[in-house]
Amino acid sequence: MINVHLETYQLVMLLFTIGGSVWGVGRAFFGRIERSIKERDDGLAAAIIALGKKLDKESDAIRHLDREILKLKAELPREYVAKEDFIRSFTVVEAKIDAVQTTLQNTLTTWGKDKV
Repeated sequence: MINVHLETYQLVMLLFTIGGSVWGVGRAFFGRIERSIKERDDGLAAAIIALGKKLDKESDAIRHLDREILKLKAELPREYVAKEDFIRSFTVVEAKIDAVQTTLQNTLTTWGKDKV
């Protein structure tokens, strides 16, 4: 076995050296971890900002579409006629034409009888 004799100040310096080395290695290691976490957080922050901008653009597009749909709903009754309304109106027109035809036939038959 090897006997090592150290003075008190040498033992204290050796403990400070070992402690300082462990502290320095730990600080370097945790410093890298901290930098890595910060870089990842910065990347996530940038991604969140980009996503927020995309969401703003999408919400603007949705608002624009909503406005266009409301305009279309307002213009639709003026521009187009519903199928049921067209059928109802056309039925009335056909009834009037039939009434005119009946009147003409009656007039022609009575006029034809007067001539004979």
